[in-house]
Amino acid sequence: MPTRALGRHGHAVSVLGLGGGHLARATQAEALRTIQDALDKGVTLFETGPQYGDGRAERWLGLALQGAARERATICLQQHAPLRDYKTAMAELETSLARLKTDRADIWMIHEVIYDNDPEWIYANGALDAALEARDQGKVRYIGFAGHKAPHILLKLLAKGHDWDVVAIPLNPLDAHFRSFERYVLPELVRRGVGVIGMKAFAGGALAQSRLARPDDVLRYALSLPVSSVLVGAESRTVLRKSLAVAREGRLFHAGDMDALRAKTRHVAGDGRLERYKTTIDADSTAGLLAHGYITGARHDR
Repeated sequence: MPTRALGRHGHAVSVLGLGGGHLARATQAEALRTIQDALDKGVTLFETGPQYGDGRAERWLGLALQGAARERATICLQQHAPLRDYKTAMAELETSLARLKTDRADIWMIHEVIYDNDPEWIYANGALDAALEARDQGKVRYIGFAGHKAPHILLKLLAKGHDWDVVAIPLNPLDAHFRSFERYVLPELVRRGVGVIGMKAFAGGALAQSRLARPDDVLRYALSLPVSSVLVGAESRTVLRKSLAVAREGRLFHAGDMDALRAKTRHVAGDGRLERYKTTIDADSTAGLLAHGYITGARHDR
């Protein structure tokens, strides 16, 4: 499995990372086998968070990453804390570390930075203070954030001054045409030496369902961008092995190949219909929607 540096840091991560959202939908036995398969094939980056299956993904990852496996793994923990407050963020960290059976998170990312007031809340309510304190205590090594809704929100947070270590953004052929993180956010992250983690490489499944491009080509597209790693979801080893084969092959696209894929998706990408995580609340957590006043009642998370 090829590895790349985490931005300006010398820390190496596998070019393919395993996401925790899909993992939480599997059975415990299948999840553990999938994690072990990923480890055996050279995956070192594992993303998880308390919002995935009410902590199931964290518990299962903790069971799998013990001893030597933990030392090989880079755990990317998503800090949910929808009010972006210090107290909740620190409490979540302690709970997550206990589930993961570890004393540290290699990366602690503020999850779901998708609301216009998130940059202000992160600074004013204490989420960033919590991350900095946790880093001082040795419980966190790198600090970052993730967002999937609108590039301008992430650019606003970057402009507020903190020197972020890692940022996760959607990267796929559709993104190039609508609210594009590739066009507007990725160059700024590269300029700053920030480690970039690609997510939603398959546009939440929309690219596979639309059959606009081969899954192998879609993943290769994301891997061909200046990223440290690309997260993929896998509810089973069968799904994971297809992505592993592409990543382990190591063949990247040239500029012409990238342009061809963008052109192939242009006719349906311009209005965001296939990137619903940008245009609807389908992919947004209930806790975040409640905290920001978008809903007033309970809703089951997808």
